[in-house]
Amino acid sequence: MAIRPIPKTDVLECLPRASEIANLRIVNKDLDFIQRMITRSDDLTMQVAEATEYSQLVQVAERARILVERAGEKAGTLKEFTGDSNPLAKVSNSEELLASVETLSSALTSKMEVLSANYEATSTTAFEHFSSTVDSLQQTLNSSQSYPELLNSFGAIKPLLDDIADQMPLIKAQEGAADLVERVNHLSASFSDKAELVSSEFRESVLSQIDSFNVQVDVLMTKVDQLSTAEQVTTHFEQLKALGDDIGAKGKEFNTFDEVQVLIQNINELGIASHTKVIDLIDGSKIVAKLASLTNNPEALAHAVNEVSHRTEIGVVENQLMPLIDNGSLLVDKVQQLSAQFVSSNVAELSERALRMIDTKIGRLEVRFKSEMPYNINPEGVNFSLSDRIEKSAEEVGEQFHSSAAEAMSSDPATMIEFIGAFPERVQNAMEISDIYLLFNHAVSFSSDIMMNSRGCVDSAFRDFTREFGGFIEWMFEPLLVFLDSFEALMLATPWPIFLLIVGALAWAGSRSIMVSVSSMLGIFAIGVFGMWAPMLSTVTLVTTATLMCLAIGIPMGVWMSKSNRAQSVITPILDIMQTIPSFVYLIPVVMLLGIGKVPGLIAVCIYAMPPIVRLTNLGIRLVDKEALEAADAFGASYKQRLFSVQIPLALPNIFAGVNQTIMMALAMVVIASMIGVAGLGLPVLQAVQNQYLSMGMLNGLAIVALAIVFDRVSQSFGTRIQKHRSGDVL
Repeated sequence: MAIRPIPKTDVLECLPRASEIANLRIVNKDLDFIQRMITRSDDLTMQVAEATEYSQLVQVAERARILVERAGEKAGTLKEFTGDSNPLAKVSNSEELLASVETLSSALTSKMEVLSANYEATSTTAFEHFSSTVDSLQQTLNSSQSYPELLNSFGAIKPLLDDIADQMPLIKAQEGAADLVERVNHLSASFSDKAELVSSEFRESVLSQIDSFNVQVDVLMTKVDQLSTAEQVTTHFEQLKALGDDIGAKGKEFNTFDEVQVLIQNINELGIASHTKVIDLIDGSKIVAKLASLTNNPEALAHAVNEVSHRTEIGVVENQLMPLIDNGSLLVDKVQQLSAQFVSSNVAELSERALRMIDTKIGRLEVRFKSEMPYNINPEGVNFSLSDRIEKSAEEVGEQFHSSAAEAMSSDPATMIEFIGAFPERVQNAMEISDIYLLFNHAVSFSSDIMMNSRGCVDSAFRDFTREFGGFIEWMFEPLLVFLDSFEALMLATPWPIFLLIVGALAWAGSRSIMVSVSSMLGIFAIGVFGMWAPMLSTVTLVTTATLMCLAIGIPMGVWMSKSNRAQSVITPILDIMQTIPSFVYLIPVVMLLGIGKVPGLIAVCIYAMPPIVRLTNLGIRLVDKEALEAADAFGASYKQRLFSVQIPLALPNIFAGVNQTIMMALAMVVIASMIGVAGLGLPVLQAVQNQYLSMGMLNGLAIVALAIVFDRVSQSFGTRIQKHRSGDVL
């Protein structure tokens, strides 16, 4: 049944309608489930009627078992559509499913009684085939003396064991089934013993192949310096590509040997040397072609050669032209000679892209080797070896023989008939399941359909709100954007020596410590030395503005919370949400309302960094000694005098701890804020994560750490000094 989409309407009208549509969708899913189950059961009954062999009935019985288990999993749905209490039961009723399963069970039982003789013959034939094949392979394995013979045995043993595991339901009732399992285990153990015996031969074979490949790499390496024509280069790279393909094809055999790492390194070096040589040839031909136009002017030619030598490191220039730089006639002759050689060699026709592709393919050999499944037959310490795979297949045979599922579904026809006869009862039990059982075994929650539709209503309403008022909200924050741009422009326009002096002066004013001042200046200077001056200033602008906004809002809010328990009870949960909600979550509405840029980043930083200053201001004022407050009251101090002359001075340690934490959390947000277009030190860190640039990420991360240390030391020292001064005044 098609469900029409939720109409676009007000969110308060949308949510009830969304719930109604979701419930309708749930009903349709439940009805479809029961109808599909009935159809599936009827199809299986038809398959039973068409079956002519016992093995076909076993397959149908397995499908019927899965159907019954699925019905048990949806017991709540079956219970809901039982009887006349639900009007929808008139459309699809669980009792119809029960009747269909009873028909299926009866048909299976009757057909199994008819084909039971066929079962005996099929089971006996399969068992005798497996038994004789296991014995034959055991004899072949016993006579194996070499690594190739063992590989041939593996190719026959592994498929056989897999077939035995698959057919165990058919042969398990045979009298010698247990003995067959024992012989399979003995075959697996024999293979492991043989593998251990020939492992030295296998190792010698692999090492011999690796040595042969290394020799071929060395031969090609000696030819690299001799490459001078397009024909030689093409032949060389064809040989290199063929050699790389041959080595790559041996990944399964070579992967577990440490010696292959040397081979990979050698062929990588060959690829790099070959590519470098050819690129040097191509660049050399281009440079010589340009220099050939200057042969009429030896002085200009010498100047051009000298310039090329300083700009590039091309072999033909450094080795053949630069030694003749002071002899104009010889230089002209050499350039003309080289030009003729390059023209005749057709080097300019070589494709850099094709050669680069071959070089890249060679460079990926190591990745290819790591992705290959190890093929070593040595069973000791090697995952997925031939022995391990044979052993795993043998274990699967044993598990199938001893499993309860095989006992129920695959023994003699009498056992099968008994198991199949219980199908209707299992469906009946699912229909009559207890409500208490459903309550305690299924989590109480809204359905996914209701949640999906409700989220759609909220998302649609927020998008409508954004389209309606987004422009107005951006206009409201326009002064803040102007301030940020102006502040950043001022800092960028400030010469770096003056900026360092300002930093040192502020550090001295806050800490009265030469060490703190000098360390702060050196830290900022180091950031600039490593080429991060402009991003650092952008980050300082954002953090400074965010900190000032947090202080301007947070300290008054903390004072209000300290005065009013009701305000504290309301604001504290909001602060909890601000501190615990993932920062990516509140980036979504901020970006939807304001787009990407500095202002959304500033708001996100403030949301994340404001809670500490609010909490610690409230805590600090509440922890002020009551005797100090009583003394202030005794002197007739007003609320304003008591707050600014007693409470805040005594609360300064906590307040400045909040300031310190606000600054640290603002700095911690700069990387996340860079995801919405905020420039600064966080943006290179984000790019480094996306592109795996370790050095870029480390440098910018350490720059953020340096800024954090500067802010932390200065703010802590300032708070400690002010506290001592104000405490003396108060006391």
